[in-house]
Amino acid sequence: MSDNYSIARYLIAQLRPGLQLGETVLAPDGKVLLYAGTILTERHIEKLSYYNCDGVRVREFQSGVGTGFATNQQRKHGNAEPEELIVSHEYYEADMAATVSEEETEFASIYGNVVKDLKRCFTIVRLKKHLDCELLHSIVDALLPLSERGIGATALLHTATRSEDYLFHHSINVGILANIIGNLSGAFKPSQQRNLILAGILHDIGKLEIPVHVLYKKGSLEEDELHMVRQHPAIAFKFFRRFKEIPESVRLGVLQHHERDDGSGYPLQTAGAKNHPIAKVLGIADVYDAMTSKKVYGEEVSPFAALDTIQADSFAGKFSTKYSTPFLHELCQTLIGRYVTLNDGSTGQLVFWNRNGKETCLIRFPDGQVVDIMNQNKLKVVKLVC
Repeated sequence: MSDNYSIARYLIAQLRPGLQLGETVLAPDGKVLLYAGTILTERHIEKLSYYNCDGVRVREFQSGVGTGFATNQQRKHGNAEPEELIVSHEYYEADMAATVSEEETEFASIYGNVVKDLKRCFTIVRLKKHLDCELLHSIVDALLPLSERGIGATALLHTATRSEDYLFHHSINVGILANIIGNLSGAFKPSQQRNLILAGILHDIGKLEIPVHVLYKKGSLEEDELHMVRQHPAIAFKFFRRFKEIPESVRLGVLQHHERDDGSGYPLQTAGAKNHPIAKVLGIADVYDAMTSKKVYGEEVSPFAALDTIQADSFAGKFSTKYSTPFLHELCQTLIGRYVTLNDGSTGQLVFWNRNGKETCLIRFPDGQVVDIMNQNKLKVVKLVC
């Protein structure tokens, strides 16, 4: 199946999720709104409409599935502009290679510096039992603009280079994710953003007191070792008593981030309203990043598997749907257009994913073929490439 494409101009009202941009779209101030090759989602279309764009150039593939499922026959039936509005009849080879955007470069630079700062902060805690609150708040300042990028920052976390200890990266990631999840829920005031990030950064600080051979042990922990690890939230809570600069909401969030709404968590097995809202958010952020990260004591999984786990735990009453549902919905949308590796070793681009009702997951491969892997019993996504 050919993956060559032509370019057609669509009005904003005629766009639909799944279409692939054929040009980079700029805002009135010159900043990039969307890059060429972006697979449009509902949020992308809303963004274009918000900036009063008249129309955009879209790639239409000869295969009849132009990543956005637009065909000449569909265009004749009014789904796109008439033939005369096609601005180019040249054909291009569809590019499966991902390009690194300025946004990704900027994100990676800030992220790398913040990880180094947190390593320094945690080293001081480990050696001197002192929390450098000034350094800590400078880290929060740096992470605010990263987390304010919204749900799209989650995809950037997967592509960020992880050159340091898992604990440092995981703490930074949970800080970013916590603020994103909190903002998506609409349950937190803007003034609480810093506390969400701060709690995320500090949620595992109690693990600095856990022996390294236990913390990074490969394989199952002995009962006494498991009990030791499960005390890390309480260890952190006790440590924070010496530092009045740490808000109570942050301390409670850290203490309860492994508690669950159904009372099945630890260390105190508190449930429902007894768990602080920040702790409920941290629980989701912690599980998502822990599952999708490389670590010594467990295998990383794809964001798709992590989403399934969070959704299942929400249905089981462990996570509050007030926080998990908006996150799951938005993350599904932002993953569209990303490149993934399947369990058979092949790589393709996620072009459509519907989790409502009958699940559909369409992957476009380098030869232009589009396959619904939900209809393929043996195929599944195992890794997000970029």
